[in-house]
Amino acid sequence: MSGANAGGPVSVDVDIEDGRTTIEVTGQRRVATVVRSASGERIYLPPERTDEEEEETTPYRPAGGDSPYEGIADDSPYGSSRRTPATLGRSPTANGFRIVHPEPVTDVRLLR
Repeated sequence: MSGANAGGPVSVDVDIEDGRTTIEVTGQRRVATVVRSASGERIYLPPERTDEEEEETTPYRPAGGDSPYEGIADDSPYGSSRRTPATLGRSPTANGFRIVHPEPVTDVRLLR
């Protein structure tokens, strides 16, 4: 792994405003993010790998491309790399990603 995907420092900024939470993560893209709020726990998965990236086995993305999360709709709270920053879910940024969660969160965890 290299660049924003390396095991270096990670910065997390959480902002709760107007009943929504925005989580900005810089320095890392390949992490699952678990958030807890009044409605329960949600998991936002990292984007799919590209051909240039190494094949990596992790607990949340098995080897061989088989994903237990196949079939999740694009409007899912679990995120999509095609979203714009103003929409709910996960979207990429220049050196990390942004998550917009529909309610105030009480706990945020990054799983590398």
